[in-house]
Amino acid sequence: MLDILERPELEKCSIDIPAGEPLFLEGDDSRDMYVLVSGRLQVLKDDKPLFEISTPGSLVGEMSYLLESRRTATVKTLDDVRVIQVPGDKVEEFLAEFPSLAPQITRGLAHRLKETTKVMHGFREFCDQLPDAVVMTDRDRNILAWNRAAEKLHGRTWEQMKGQPLAEVYHDPKEYQQFIEDIRAGNSLREKVLAIKHPDEDEHYVSTSTTILYDAHHNVEGYLFLGRDVTGIKNLEKKYIRIRNWVIPALVGSGLLLVALFFSLPSFSKGVRILDQRKESFRARIVEDSQAMASTLASLPAEGGPDAVQQVLREYFMDSTAEMNGINGLILLDQEKKVRAAYLPGSEGTSAAIIGTSYSGIPFKGDEESRYRHLSLFRTDKENPMGMKGEELAYELRQPDGPAGWLLFQLDMEQLNREFGIGAKMLDKIQF
Repeated sequence: MLDILERPELEKCSIDIPAGEPLFLEGDDSRDMYVLVSGRLQVLKDDKPLFEISTPGSLVGEMSYLLESRRTATVKTLDDVRVIQVPGDKVEEFLAEFPSLAPQITRGLAHRLKETTKVMHGFREFCDQLPDAVVMTDRDRNILAWNRAAEKLHGRTWEQMKGQPLAEVYHDPKEYQQFIEDIRAGNSLREKVLAIKHPDEDEHYVSTSTTILYDAHHNVEGYLFLGRDVTGIKNLEKKYIRIRNWVIPALVGSGLLLVALFFSLPSFSKGVRILDQRKESFRARIVEDSQAMASTLASLPAEGGPDAVQQVLREYFMDSTAEMNGINGLILLDQEKKVRAAYLPGSEGTSAAIIGTSYSGIPFKGDEESRYRHLSLFRTDKENPMGMKGEELAYELRQPDGPAGWLLFQLDMEQLNREFGIGAKMLDKIQF
């Protein structure tokens, strides 16, 4: 190698670098190769010193050229250094001109291969004696070694898995990718539980620890994975989680419910009684009003005509109790269930429009023996031209010789619910 240093024509390729300056940095994409002329160089990985180069004629940076990869380490000067710089696009010409460099490179690569072969052979024999699954991969995570415990754990032989990507082992690609990112971030991972693919198709879980393998220059050569079966433990954890998420909250909730019932029962019972009293007051008012209106209508002189009937309906709403009772209209039907008269406060036009219409197609729900029935129907008005569901109570008007028609109370359900706690279904249950 020293004959290269003695060639005067290389003087133009020589450069001087002061102490403390980098020759190149880890991660650089440069392909230049260097020959050390004088001085000392230091190799660093992740800013940690690995070793020094001080022998004149030593090659530096050749691996990035040969592998066409980024710089795997940083090289900087320890003191003033002189090197011969060979640009990446001139390396082939340089090697052709100085063929004595080729044996040095070849011997270096052969030495690395020999050491790797020895390690791999001994590694396989040793790992076959271990109870845990051991998997070794190259830098691209293709499987290089797979011991007997791994065959048993994963259900696949070494012949099936050699050279295969490690990703083929794991069930969830995203989880596996995150696993690899964790390895890269921390260089090693003490414990990670992952679901694996298995020929029997049952769920299997493996707890895996991993370490990155480096060569003498601290370049990543591969990965070592140590795994053990934790399927039983994982299944127990799932059962515990189910118990914790369902049984315990159910027990706690039941206890709290009992306590709440114990303390709230008196108040609840009082509230029910108050609600029943409010419903009873509504029922009593409807009965009183319907009977009073029936008596008034029956006493009208025959010559009074429709105007007299309309006036009776109108006068009902002069009493504010009608609004308080949730009633927003009165309708009078004849024996054929046709509208004889109607009064809807604030909707005189609608009142006149429905006179003459028929209720014969609308079901009158309730006990046939009762004089009170419940109606559900759709009413149209200016605000609801497509119709809006309404509820009405019908009171049967009778004369000595038989039925005389019906008196309908048109109901404001929002008012009834707010004032009396009464909904549409409740109307069917109230015994008038």
